[in-house]
Amino acid sequence: MPSNSKPAPIFDRSFLLELGGGATYREAEKLFESRAINSVQWEWPVLTGLVQCGERVYAPVLNLRSTVFAQNKCQCSQGKKGKACEHALSVAMYYQALKCKEKLTPMYEEPVPLPLPLPPETSQVRSIKLAEDAISMRLILLLPPNFMASVERGAIAIKLDVAVGQEIFPLSKLDFDKTYTVAPAQLSALVCIESWCAGKLPSLIQLSVSQLVQLLNYLKNEPVIYWLNNPKTPIDWNDDALIGVHEFLIEPDLDFSGKAKSESAQINEELINYKICPTSNLRGDLKPNLRRMAESKGSRLRELCECGYPTAKTVSCSLNKYESDCVVVDGSTNYIAIRLPPVRTETVQLLRSILKSEGFTLEPTNRKWWLRDRHKTLNFLATYWKALKDEWKVEFTENFNEKLAGVLISKLAIKTREQSDKFVFDISLSTNLGEKELQRALSSGKNYVEEDSGSITLLDSKSIEQLHQIERALSGQANRPFTTTFNKRISTRDLCEVEDLLDGLSTGWKPPEAWYARSRAIKEVGALEQAPLHADFDNTLRTYQRVGVAWLWHLYRNQLGGILADEMGLGKTLQALALIECINFEDAPKKPALVVCPASLVENWLREANCFIPNMNAMKHHGSRRVKEPVIFEDYDMVITSYGTLRKDADLLATVDWSVVIADEAQHIKNRSSQNAKTLTKLHSDGRFLLTGTPIENSLDDLISLFSFLMPGFLETPSEDLSIADKTWHNKRQTKRAATYILRRTKIEVAPELPKKIEKIFYCELGDKQQKFYQNTLDKTRKDIFKLEMAGAKAGRVQFAAFTELLRLRQACVDPRILDENFPKEESAKLAAFDEVLDECIDVGSRILVFSSFVSALQLLAEHLQLKGQKFCYLDGKTKNRLALVDKFNEDNSIPVFLISLKVGGTGLNLTGADTVLHFDPWWNPAAEAQATDRAHRIGQTKVVTSIKLISVGTVEEKVLELQSKKTEILKELFEESESANAKVSLEDIKELLS
Repeated sequence: MPSNSKPAPIFDRSFLLELGGGATYREAEKLFESRAINSVQWEWPVLTGLVQCGERVYAPVLNLRSTVFAQNKCQCSQGKKGKACEHALSVAMYYQALKCKEKLTPMYEEPVPLPLPLPPETSQVRSIKLAEDAISMRLILLLPPNFMASVERGAIAIKLDVAVGQEIFPLSKLDFDKTYTVAPAQLSALVCIESWCAGKLPSLIQLSVSQLVQLLNYLKNEPVIYWLNNPKTPIDWNDDALIGVHEFLIEPDLDFSGKAKSESAQINEELINYKICPTSNLRGDLKPNLRRMAESKGSRLRELCECGYPTAKTVSCSLNKYESDCVVVDGSTNYIAIRLPPVRTETVQLLRSILKSEGFTLEPTNRKWWLRDRHKTLNFLATYWKALKDEWKVEFTENFNEKLAGVLISKLAIKTREQSDKFVFDISLSTNLGEKELQRALSSGKNYVEEDSGSITLLDSKSIEQLHQIERALSGQANRPFTTTFNKRISTRDLCEVEDLLDGLSTGWKPPEAWYARSRAIKEVGALEQAPLHADFDNTLRTYQRVGVAWLWHLYRNQLGGILADEMGLGKTLQALALIECINFEDAPKKPALVVCPASLVENWLREANCFIPNMNAMKHHGSRRVKEPVIFEDYDMVITSYGTLRKDADLLATVDWSVVIADEAQHIKNRSSQNAKTLTKLHSDGRFLLTGTPIENSLDDLISLFSFLMPGFLETPSEDLSIADKTWHNKRQTKRAATYILRRTKIEVAPELPKKIEKIFYCELGDKQQKFYQNTLDKTRKDIFKLEMAGAKAGRVQFAAFTELLRLRQACVDPRILDENFPKEESAKLAAFDEVLDECIDVGSRILVFSSFVSALQLLAEHLQLKGQKFCYLDGKTKNRLALVDKFNEDNSIPVFLISLKVGGTGLNLTGADTVLHFDPWWNPAAEAQATDRAHRIGQTKVVTSIKLISVGTVEEKVLELQSKKTEILKELFEESESANAKVSLEDIKELLS
């Protein structure tokens, strides 16, 4: 695999399931396990490879620039549609396997890989100078402490030192400019080592068993071999055998079954009988013999015969290699003997650990792991027989197959049928035994039943555990006892959970078509059908937003609810409006849709609705002009109200049949006992959805509260009599069930679809008291200007007064407490909006810069944060330690907020620790506004930056926003630092803003 500028994703099971779905994943597994992948390459963001399927070769090209919307090209039907196919997934599996193999760490340093043992071709070494009268040197071999385990693996790491005089150092550190003399036996060993290592003498070498035996043959009775953990005492020789070493150096016993020789041994004998040279081509009259042997011995030799009859040596070596890579199992109902291959892989290591834990012992004389106990043997087979066959792909000897031919294994039998709008689900443990016999065996610790007739039934442990888990999950009873049969009526909302529970069962069960159609789109985003949006609206949506709308539409059509939990700035409002348009377009008779949101967002929702779905008639039910009769709602397609109004008009809103109820900022109903949650749950609607930018990592009580509105009864509170373990199981199950109906995308996931900076306008509707306060200030401003003009004041004086009054109007929009300290804090619209943004930022781990041109407004925010117990940094014109504050904020992620005044925060600050910028009050110079945002959006920033403007509805702020593009120069002069003294703005321009 080539080195890449950017690493590949981790292609684990969950990633690939989300990418291609369960059916495609299982097909990919089969290709991977059949070794169909010929090559793989990763070059960001594309994964490519070659997959051999019979006579056809597929070359998938998987583009993962966006892991949410991966694009694939392949010659297969699925690849032609751009969807992830089994060929692409199998290549990803192969790539991940190679990466895992690279991560396996060697025992010491990386040893030199060696070819098959070859005899020395010369009696001299080439890398050092030798002479009789020269410096005496002595070769030293140090064997590893885990020598026995190394022999099992067939990879023995040997440390090579050399003794010269009183010094001992690694062989590779030998001074090759000097001349040495060495004993003949050690010279032969050096020649052998040099021939294995391309003419070099290394300090560490990895040997096979055969290579070590050959090396020791040259060093017979030489006191130069030590244990690495005892380098002072050489290992003793006894009759040409190294004590504690040679007894383990036994070549693999190819006659494993005890009855017949291995396939490779038979072929070697066959070759000898036909007097064929190992390097010659196979004679024609030998081909029928090999074919007959292939038919009797299985697919491995058959594959070799079908590939064109290579040379005899190739056939023999290939079979020997293939056998060495396999796990071979022999035994009967009384014992099990397993030989592991001499390779160190994660799979072999795992199997070795299992054998040890199950009581197997290794006999070095034949390198087999033995279990000699009938009870343990049958229990082991009940637990691992299927896994050995299906997962480890082991070879079972003829003796094993013959001795266990009559043994039965229990399995799961599953039946489903559609009944009305639900499905009847039946599952049972299929055996020839009765319930009492099974329960008696299991209670006695036996995973098998022996009948009087001598027949044996193994109770497959995995099937039993899976059946019990299914019974517990679908019954909702954590402490439910195990039974061999279970049935239940399954509703649409439970289909995904049942599929997940059954995933991986080798029962051949497939869900009915209607079941699959309802559940697949929830589990596999790629299976969603496009929502019926008008073309103009559809063209405004980004790819991930279309997926979100399709997801919401699918849930709505199947009478399901869901939580759209995209990160802030990704357009949850837009996707919800698209869903409302789909419902209005498709459903008849028409019913109004209801949106419930915080009071600070009501106006924002109305403006977004008028902008993106102008064909729909939207109204806000909020404030003093609320509807008194429910029949009025029927004249509208969409109604927007606040949580406070919902509580006040609960009886009125509960009498209406809504097409859908969408609750924004779901944290407002996380408490089940709150009035918000209770009132919202009482509403009548065909569909229910929640919007929140908060990741759904809440307590179980929070989730139950949310789903009590979405799908009542879907999540349950654990009973008090459950044990701690059962409560943990119950809570995990509830969380997993909830996750199915939560769609969460982050900016990082969809970054290729987004600009580096997202700009949003947050419209704040003034409450009754603040609106009255603003109107009084505006009326006074107009009267003061009129009086000055009527009194004949000079134009400069009138203009100065107008500037002053305009400043007061801006302060009334920001926070009336700037002008009147007795104004109620809770009536400040922008303070409420600030809390909404701040809470969402804190929930998702974002950090926020808050800019204001009014120091007095920042001081009020600072007091507010102190009362909330929230950490923050503060910077205005009087702050002296500016850089220290900047460093503190950038380095301390526990500080989520930095309050900054316009005067000192416009330039010279690098605040890439933040990813959200909030303009608390606009200063209307676009360049200055962009400059403030660039405190966070600059070199060094690794996240997408969201810039938010707070605009008070129906005020001078909104008027200036409308005029900004038309009169940029006027606005620039109007709000510069020296605006009141040097502005060249006419009095008529100011009056236009105040009109």
